[in-house]
Amino acid sequence: MDYLSNCVDHFTELFQEKNLTIEEFSAATKIASSEVYRYFRKECIPKLSNLIKIADAYSYSIDYLLGLIPYPEHTTFHKTPPFSQRFRELLKGANLSRYMFSIKSEIAINRIDDWYHGKCLPSLEKALKMVKFFKLDTLDCLFDREN
Repeated sequence: MDYLSNCVDHFTELFQEKNLTIEEFSAATKIASSEVYRYFRKECIPKLSNLIKIADAYSYSIDYLLGLIPYPEHTTFHKTPPFSQRFRELLKGANLSRYMFSIKSEIAINRIDDWYHGKCLPSLEKALKMVKFFKLDTLDCLFDREN
């Protein structure tokens, strides 16, 4: 899947819909305008943390921004709560320790500990792996953004 092209297409749509400039977008999302220009030049895909900032600022779906789902017409999204909280809930719901999750998911335990303690967010690749592992429908579900 071409996440970069999908992001640029959906960012363009967002900019047109909200009549935004890159500077306004940068201020609202707290993403450097130089980084936003890099997205539009298709030099890099936004980090998941930046996709969350964009989704939170404009009540968009993370999955939609990546082109994983069509525009979710009848869904509202709220600000993303701390991932460590959501991650703990998912582990508890699956009755898994961090160690067992590491073994079953083949994700390094030190990375899992970082998420558990709120030190960082997963990469897009790891987040998509967790969506499948926990049998969730979307990244927005993983990050507990849907109402």
